[in-house]
Amino acid sequence: MAPIRVIIADDHPAFRSGLRAFLEQEPDVEILAEADDGRTALHLARTLEPDVLVLDLEMPGFSGIEVTQCLRQERPDLPILILSAYEDEDYIFGVLEQGAAGYLTKQESLHAIGEAVRGAAQGQTGWLSRRIAALFVGQHRSREKRTELLHDLSAREREVLQELARGHSNAEIGERLFIAESTVKKHINSVYDKLGLGTRAQAVAWMWQQGLVEVEET
Repeated sequence: MAPIRVIIADDHPAFRSGLRAFLEQEPDVEILAEADDGRTALHLARTLEPDVLVLDLEMPGFSGIEVTQCLRQERPDLPILILSAYEDEDYIFGVLEQGAAGYLTKQESLHAIGEAVRGAAQGQTGWLSRRIAALFVGQHRSREKRTELLHDLSAREREVLQELARGHSNAEIGERLFIAESTVKKHINSVYDKLGLGTRAQAVAWMWQQGLVEVEET
């Protein structure tokens, strides 16, 4: 039986190394490559054709959500397993609605991650950490209200939100829109207030959920 061909994408060397060392000991798993940023992860997934992509959400370059979005269009059959330190409901919904096979926190045991890799390779979906599953049961937020509130944003606020959702820092957003970084911060805080969001992660995930992000050319 052919081994499960896996790519690991995570910008934390210690975590990535530990996960690779564990999976390499599994007789049914083969590690094809590693990536420490989103663009490299996307390139490797396109060229090496893995059976499973294990993907961190927060990486330089493309975010995990952007990588997932691109690959869903190009390789909808590729199982993507998200590993993240985030337990934010909006972030989780963002990647699952893009078609990720599962969402596990980095606090999960390596054995649990290994089982999720095997399950994803077999076409199984819905792999969730217990804490993540509890969020689905215990928390419900109104997305329809935020969609209505989007019309209350100014044109500049929408531009800033778009750049934020693409993974750019405040300084990068300022450079791209030709405004001061302090002005970017003011716009972001205004967006948070108007949409009822509390974190950058929530804003990014909500934009992807609504299909409002245009992925930049690679």
